[in-house]
Amino acid sequence: MKLLKSSFWLHSIFYTLLQRFSLFFFGAVAYMVLARGLSANGSMAIWALYLTILSLFETVKQGLLRNPTIKFLGLSEYANRKAEVQSSSMVINLLFSALTLIGLVAGSGLISNLLKSPDLIPLLHWSAAFIILLVPFNHFEILLQARYHFQQIFWAYFVRQGSFFIGILILFFFAKEHFTLMNLMIMQLVSLLAGTIMLFNSAKQFMMKKFHYDKSIIVRMFHFGKYIFGTNLCSNVTRSFDHFITANTLSPLSGKQYVSYYNTVARINNMIDVPSLAAADVLFPKNVESLEEHGIGKVKYYFERMVGTILAVIIPICIFIFLFPKFIIFIIAGPNYYDAIPILQITIFMSLVKPIGYQYGSTLDAIGKPVVNFWTSAVMMVIALVTTWLCLLKWDGIGAAYATVLNSIIGGSIMYFVLKKQIQLEGRNIIRYTLQSYKDIWAFRKKLIRQPVA
Repeated sequence: MKLLKSSFWLHSIFYTLLQRFSLFFFGAVAYMVLARGLSANGSMAIWALYLTILSLFETVKQGLLRNPTIKFLGLSEYANRKAEVQSSSMVINLLFSALTLIGLVAGSGLISNLLKSPDLIPLLHWSAAFIILLVPFNHFEILLQARYHFQQIFWAYFVRQGSFFIGILILFFFAKEHFTLMNLMIMQLVSLLAGTIMLFNSAKQFMMKKFHYDKSIIVRMFHFGKYIFGTNLCSNVTRSFDHFITANTLSPLSGKQYVSYYNTVARINNMIDVPSLAAADVLFPKNVESLEEHGIGKVKYYFERMVGTILAVIIPICIFIFLFPKFIIFIIAGPNYYDAIPILQITIFMSLVKPIGYQYGSTLDAIGKPVVNFWTSAVMMVIALVTTWLCLLKWDGIGAAYATVLNSIIGGSIMYFVLKKQIQLEGRNIIRYTLQSYKDIWAFRKKLIRQPVA
């Protein structure tokens, strides 16, 4: 435990991995219950679309707020103006949340028509409460992340996800007649409130004592964050194309079935993303600091080493899932979702590109290249839109899976060549660090075997 506390990397990665793993664990187990309590061609598809829309909003807003706030709090020129930076972050937070709230409520009819899902309308109306609660939650989380307080963030997410999970279990086993989409959404709000209270108790020591309005800082943060916002919007919309375009292109019945299948596969892929997301959370503030102190060489080293290590972890997982997809689908969603097996096998190895993708955006933002990051994401979004639509037209519901493979190959190639130019990335170093990780694990195993038994 002393080693964990003394090492920045061990301490930070440990708690961010715990946070991401708890998100996956509670999300996966809750999904197992939801998949068995909601119909695959009805309520489950509606809930999947609703969560995809809300997750899109939450992730995109984080891009607009998190990276600019952490970046400006870490700059020496704002060392004595942290209250102004916090105030500017809150202004942007409130304005964006208000615009989104109006858009979702007023545009609920249009959204439901595009997705051929009229049952979405009441959920989108009530999402206003979720958006309002997310304002303080995001603000407190960013303050803690900027100061590397990952332990407190972990516990807040643990409480948020854990309380929602317990609520689902209570409804499913003791009040099944109340296992409805509206009640699920109410529990989602209660759990978000619980997480917000946890974050407030941890972040209040870092909060500004008085609001300081500074238009120049707001403008600078917005201009820095607008590209990150655009990047997150493009990236997350691209990842959601298998849901949105499938629902729009296919018939209502077939569309809802395939949305449920793709949502199941997405849950499994989220498990594989845990190490990549945890590393990206830690690397961004660390890269901002490293660039100031050591230059681009250190950023390059962190990227190659981290991606290589993550690949060493997820390669065996991908192989196992590819070989035993029926077992995985049975555990996650049950026999009703066996039709998702070919989708899972087609897309699983595309997870090997994701570590580069997650670190790509974090690294470019940290070295002050959000514009490059944005245009890369925009180009890949357009490519994904066209390929997903064409593949769905040609191969029906399974077409989005083929498009995922094609988009991953194209996107991975683009990101590699951009990073080669920006940080002199070397692919052979990533391979070397991946192999080195296996050698280290093997050496550690042999050391344990040779230890004398007391």
